[in-house]
Amino acid sequence: MPVQDEEDRPALWIGHVVLATHDVIRSSAFYLDLGLRQVHEPRANDDIAELEMRGGTHLVLVLDPDARTDGRGAPFDLMIDDLDALHDKIEAGGSEVSAIERGGHASFTFRDPDGYIVTVNDSHVSGVV
Repeated sequence: MPVQDEEDRPALWIGHVVLATHDVIRSSAFYLDLGLRQVHEPRANDDIAELEMRGGTHLVLVLDPDARTDGRGAPFDLMIDDLDALHDKIEAGGSEVSAIERGGHASFTFRDPDGYIVTVNDSHVSGVV
């Protein structure tokens, strides 16, 4: 397969994904532990945290004590190269996690600290992203 360069990348991407949380510091620490990079570290009384995913998309965690989160699907899914390793890490951390489904794309779901159900897929990107 020929090597692709940056000119082959798609022109647009998702800039920010926003998720309401009951506890910005707790949620930020959870997603940081999954492998996101801290952009804006929350401190006491902060109502926002910002983390960066591969590809540059930012996950913005916004404080909303009244947000209905438990059992709702997150408004995004995640993708990772080593699905099994992340599954094991989340399970070892004590979060509720499903078995890995291995049909078409392999995937599993987990419940984040606010109760959102987040789907994680194995990587199936094509070309340079």
